[in-house]
Amino acid sequence: MKIGIIKELKPGEGRVACTPENAKKLTEAGNEVLVERDAGVGSGFTNEEYESAGARIVSHEEGWQSDLIVKVKEPDKKEFKYFKKGQIIWGFQHLASSKETVEAMQEAGVTAIGGETIEIDGGAPLLAPMSAIAGRRSMLMGAYYLEAQHQGEGILISGIDVISGIPSGKVVIFGGGSAAVNAATIGLGLQAEITIIELKDERIKWLEEHFKGQNVRVVKSNEENLAKEIKEADVFISTILIPGSKPPKLVTRDMVKSMKEGSVLVDIAIDQGGTVEGIRPTTISDPVYVEDGVVHYAVPNQPGAVPRTSTMALAAGNLEYLHAISTKGLDQAIKECDALATGVNVYQGHVTNKGLADSHDMKYEELNTLLS
Repeated sequence: MKIGIIKELKPGEGRVACTPENAKKLTEAGNEVLVERDAGVGSGFTNEEYESAGARIVSHEEGWQSDLIVKVKEPDKKEFKYFKKGQIIWGFQHLASSKETVEAMQEAGVTAIGGETIEIDGGAPLLAPMSAIAGRRSMLMGAYYLEAQHQGEGILISGIDVISGIPSGKVVIFGGGSAAVNAATIGLGLQAEITIIELKDERIKWLEEHFKGQNVRVVKSNEENLAKEIKEADVFISTILIPGSKPPKLVTRDMVKSMKEGSVLVDIAIDQGGTVEGIRPTTISDPVYVEDGVVHYAVPNQPGAVPRTSTMALAAGNLEYLHAISTKGLDQAIKECDALATGVNVYQGHVTNKGLADSHDMKYEELNTLLS
């Protein structure tokens, strides 16, 4: 199979979906691997390293002529012209935020596999490390943008222990999953006061046990508690994500307006459309804007700011699936691997992810039916 490893077009995105080590394993399996020139430079991998691994360095256009396109993020609008029938596109697709991309995929008859929807025993093995990175960075960015030069409150999130009367800043984390746990962990390291808002009772118990004896409160998620806690937050981090679907706008503009002047709001789910009403995406190079007196941080590809770390984690998870697809063929690989099947968002132009179909009011079709 001809495999194209594509350089990302999203601003500030330095990740690459395959390392030279991955490329070597894919070529040794009998595939022709094409790597777009400088695709790995942002993550510290040179063109020469890919060539030594058996890959061929090509242009953006030539890379897109491949049967299996391997990316980190969803295709850019400029790349729609390269779509072709039967082509497989791999990456974190987040298609619920772009009906235009889905329609282009339908028209061309491509298959889109989203790493964010791949599921094993209720977990998201490819998304989890990216969520962990996003959660940790969200806390670091929240603390940074509290500084006065960014129109923040001008407070140090840790306070000063040696001087009485100068308390730690308050961090409120909405949701209790992987991103939330990682944000809270960094927040504790910064000596902040942490509140986590979580819906599921079982998860609440787990969080309470996990953070037992530490400066963490866990409260039940409901509109009343959310409205109360957000008013007191110096940093508010929303981690709510429904893989494949648009998240609900649970944080209203009225709630945002109730926040402290100069407080910081971070929406990790912005790549799926965000959970904050009216929020708009920003970029790694221009990450914040101020609205209603609140500093909004809404970068859709946060892990792209630390591409070396992110690429190592991402590439390790990708390999087994890419190897299976390229050696067995897509249909056989899907039939043999339930986890891979959960990643298929669009199959030959047909929407096969229920959440995605519902998000855009599109026709949903069962993948097994199409395969048979």
